[in-house]
Amino acid sequence: MAKVKGLQPRRKRIIEFSRSAHNEELRAAGSIHSASPEGITKFQSTEPNARTPLVKTRRVVRSPAAVELRDTRHFGPPEFDQSQLNTSMLGRTTLNTSKTSSSLLNSIGNSIKGEVNDLIGDIARKLNIHDFYSAHILDYCEGYYTPGPIANQTVDPDKNVTRCSNQTAMFHFDPSTVIQKELKPGISLADLHWPSAIKDAVHAVELASKAMFVIYCIGAAATGLALVGAFLGVFLDGRAAPLINNALASLALLSLGIASAIVSAIMSKVVHEVNKHGNDIGVSASKGKTFLGMTWAAVVLMFIAAMAWIYEFVAHRRRQTSYVFEEPLHTSVIMGLKAVHFGGGNIGRGFVAEKLHLAGFEVLFVDVMDSIIEQLQKTKEYTVTEIGGEGEKVNKITNYRALNSKTHEADVIEEIASADLVTCAVGPNILKFIAPVIGKAIDKRTASKPLAVIACENAIGATDTLAGFIKDSKNTPQDRLESINDRASFANSAIDRIVPGQDPDAGLNVKIESFYEWVVDKTPFAKEGHPEVSAIKWVDDLNPYIERKLFTVNTGHAAAAYYGHARGKHTIHEALQDSEINKIVHDCLSETSHLIVKKHGITVDEQKAYVDKIVKRISNPYLKDVVERVGRAPLRKLSRKERFVGPASQLAESGDKVDALLGAIEQAFAFLDVKDDEESAELSKILKSTEAKEVVTKVCGLEESHPLFSKIVPIVEKVQKSTK
Repeated sequence: MAKVKGLQPRRKRIIEFSRSAHNEELRAAGSIHSASPEGITKFQSTEPNARTPLVKTRRVVRSPAAVELRDTRHFGPPEFDQSQLNTSMLGRTTLNTSKTSSSLLNSIGNSIKGEVNDLIGDIARKLNIHDFYSAHILDYCEGYYTPGPIANQTVDPDKNVTRCSNQTAMFHFDPSTVIQKELKPGISLADLHWPSAIKDAVHAVELASKAMFVIYCIGAAATGLALVGAFLGVFLDGRAAPLINNALASLALLSLGIASAIVSAIMSKVVHEVNKHGNDIGVSASKGKTFLGMTWAAVVLMFIAAMAWIYEFVAHRRRQTSYVFEEPLHTSVIMGLKAVHFGGGNIGRGFVAEKLHLAGFEVLFVDVMDSIIEQLQKTKEYTVTEIGGEGEKVNKITNYRALNSKTHEADVIEEIASADLVTCAVGPNILKFIAPVIGKAIDKRTASKPLAVIACENAIGATDTLAGFIKDSKNTPQDRLESINDRASFANSAIDRIVPGQDPDAGLNVKIESFYEWVVDKTPFAKEGHPEVSAIKWVDDLNPYIERKLFTVNTGHAAAAYYGHARGKHTIHEALQDSEINKIVHDCLSETSHLIVKKHGITVDEQKAYVDKIVKRISNPYLKDVVERVGRAPLRKLSRKERFVGPASQLAESGDKVDALLGAIEQAFAFLDVKDDEESAELSKILKSTEAKEVVTKVCGLEESHPLFSKIVPIVEKVQKSTK
């Protein structure tokens, strides 16, 4: 709160003062106790206890007829008042009465007005009233100005705080009550002409004052928690920290803002009323500018903090985003580890190549897409951004090359012949096209350790399928088949990682979910040992992992996509937000879980936990996984060993329930003529030109005698009828 102004530090001064009619009026007013014959007048308070910290003597010395004034004070610390009441000139009406045609102050000369003002101020002190009262949130303080009372507010005086009240919650300062208690017995506020408007104004803001205290407490608590949260946020990744910190900062901002507005309004109201009605009796008030500055500065700081946390949340930033420059790269150069990977797409760059890179392999990308190969050849590095609930992690991929097998087949064969590992992520239908070049390279291989071949496809036994194409007589001489295992080891794998649609301007950079699973059968490497890739989980029996992944992740993902497409949803997240679709997906996975538990000995609780985790993963809103991308290639997904017909056929054989899976199969058959999906267009042609039974045999790979066959035929007939 700003200090009351109007007092210059008083210098020693000599003022002529004669015993005259003025002395008589002053004595009558109680300002002068006596005037001795020697011309010495002594003034002192009749209530010394009220001025305990103060020692003030005023001597009127006639030399010649002069008065010398000296003051001694002990000063208190600076205050941060909400408001301050100046009563040092209270009692002006005692000397400014209507009994004379002009006031005493107007009748005396200008040369002694200042000294008379000092004496007028002493009236307040003789009434036992202090010079000022400063109001705070929890208490009020009172004291005296130094060197003496002031009549205006043009300069800052020094203040001596003599007493403060006990600190009290919900405190409300009522100056009328306080001053009335301090007045000498027999004297009331009415005797001082105390305006009732001041008391009314103070009472009018009492409720607001108490509300302000409560809101300030809330704001202080929220600010403290926000500071703790901000400190912890430095060490925490992900979106939870900025979200919680923003909530705390916003609560503090709201509380401090409301409290500051209330206290500003209270100050303005009370100060205005006091100055308006108290001027005639020598009472004035001022706002606590220091307090106001501090409280509004706190509001501004919390606003900045809240905006900063909003930016942190919306911008998807992390405090510890890392670009990984892996030490294994140097090891790979020394050891000469090399992996040839077929397929420069998102799975290839964002999953397989990333994990091989982290394992210390130089990666050679092989593809027939000119644009992909040219980008890889011209770009020295790209990034893989892993997205998860804990935030984002960015890995920088380097140490790779690229060749086009369509134009540089001989070079590709040479590279494979000297490689340690061959992987692929091209799609099950493309395996037969990459088999010839791999077969030629294996046949040409002279290294003592067999080449490891691992197909990373969403299909059961994909590596076996690739090996079958490689061992075909068109790709490997028959006389070399018996010894092919000396030159190559073929291992099936199961991969699990969601790669959503990418930004249009992403280039080679890939965004991918942070969760992954790459499980590989280790039995083919029993003699020579498997490649050292830390991301791979090596197991003796791969089949449970393959079926659990395919019949849970892929089944649930595709079911959500097909139902979402039918109902006009844009992403998998949106589809699963639909309670009906969510239930249908869970029903499908309940049927597949029954098969997995019964067939592979996985416990019910373990499988349920796996299902819950998978549904949560595919529901991730940050993946922005478009339903058309997930649902593409319906012909493959409706095939015999795939995610719907595969588990449904096994369940039907044992007489188990398949209703939910049949519903998903119907939606897959209805996924027709989708933009940029050749298989959906092909399926549409098949349905229009082929009888239902033949469609089931051709698309689903089921013979008419199979128990599932008769259940799918009506579904196909229904879809055919709806598309005519």
